Amino acid sequence: MIDKIQKLAEKWLKDKKVDAIFGLKDAEHVAPHMFTDADELALTISPKIPICYTCRPENSNILHMIQKKYPDKKIGVVARGCDERALIELAKRDQVDLERIKILGVACSKEQAEECRCSTPYPKNPIVGEKVEGVPVSGDEKIQDLLKMSISERRAFWEYELSKCIKCYGCRNVCPMCFCEDCKMEQELWAKTGTLPPELMFLFIRFYHISERCIECAECENACPMDIPLLTIFRLLRQDMKNLFDYEAGSDVGEESPLLTTLDETPMKEES
Repeated sequence: MIDKIQKLAEKWLKDKKVDAIFGLKDAEHVAPHMFTDADELALTISPKIPICYTCRPENSNILHMIQKKYPDKKIGVVARGCDERALIELAKRDQVDLERIKILGVACSKEQAEECRCSTPYPKNPIVGEKVEGVPVSGDEKIQDLLKMSISERRAFWEYELSKCIKCYGCRNVCPMCFCEDCKMEQELWAKTGTLPPELMFLFIRFYHISERCIECAECENACPMDIPLLTIFRLLRQDMKNLFDYEAGSDVGEESPLLTTLDETPMKEES
C-alpha cells in the first residue's frame, strides 16, 4: 500500500497536479510533513498519527496555517476516512479551503478498522486500498457491554472513568476539531482550577462542543494517559446526532450542524 501511495504522490508532483504533498514522513519520528520534491518523498501511514491536528498555542489547524502562508498553492493530502471527515468539518468552519486541496484517499485495512473501532474506514473515493466493512455501534463490544448495564450501573461506570481525569488537556490538544482561540475548558467560569479530578463540567463542555463535529478518529482516547474510554462516549454521541437529527459529522460539507448554540450566547451563572 505504501508503495502505491508513494508512486501516486510522485506522479501528482511531477505532473504538476499539486504543488506539494501533505502526509506523514517516514523518518526517525513519524510526523506530518510537506513534500515538494518528488525525489524526496518518504511517505508512510500510521493509524496512531493524525494528519489534521491543531497547533498549540496558536490554536490553529496546521493545514489552515499552511494555506494561509501559501494561498496560491494546491496541496495534495494523503487522507484516510477520518482524515477526510476532518477536512470536511474544518471546511464548514472556514479552517481549510477544499478547493485548494486534492485528496489522495486511502482505505484502511480490516485490522486497522477494528483497532480504531471505525464505522467508515475509508474516504468517499479511495484511490489506494479497498473499502472494507467497518465496526458499527451495534458491533462494538465495548458499547454493547455498556448498554447492557442498568442506568445506575452506567452512571457508576462513568463516574469512575471520568474521575480518573488529570486535566492534562491531551484529548483537546490532539483533536482536529478543537481549534477555538478562546477555549472554554480553560475558563474559571466553566471549569474551576486547582482541583483534581476536575469537576464534571470540565469534561462535559468538551462532550457538548464536539458532539456535532466528532469525526470518530479516536485520537482523544489514544492520547488519554488515564485510559478513559472517550471513543465510547463520542461514538454514542455520534449515534444520538444521527438518530435525533439525521446528521453525521464529516459526511457533507454543505450539511449544516443542527447545534448552533454557544456558551457565549447564553452564559450560565453561578447561583448566589
